[in-house]
Amino acid sequence: MTVYYDDRHERIVARGPAAIAAVLLGDDVAEARSLLLCLDYYLDPYYGHTLPYEAEIWPLLQTCLVEAQDDGVIAACLQLLGDYATVPLPILEAGLPRVKERWRPDARALVERP
Repeated sequence: MTVYYDDRHERIVARGPAAIAAVLLGDDVAEARSLLLCLDYYLDPYYGHTLPYEAEIWPLLQTCLVEAQDDGVIAACLQLLGDYATVPLPILEAGLPRVKERWRPDARALVERP
């Protein structure tokens, strides 16, 4: 599956958390993967973007990670949370038993990091 983002994904990010949640928690895996790639651009401090609702992204990514069954979506959520989140991850911690078994050690490591 090819993952890319374009201005359509940037418009989703610009619309805010509800629009992002609709894609990430929806049924279109390719769209979710593409939107996660787009979010990487907005969350990576290197690019200098600041989302006014960034605090709302972290719970959303945790929820997506707990509920997702697609390995690519899970890996992208883990990467975004691991690379950029500087907040506690209580949703992920509570949802660890529901994380796809293959990814549970990585998710546990995120929750337990200092």
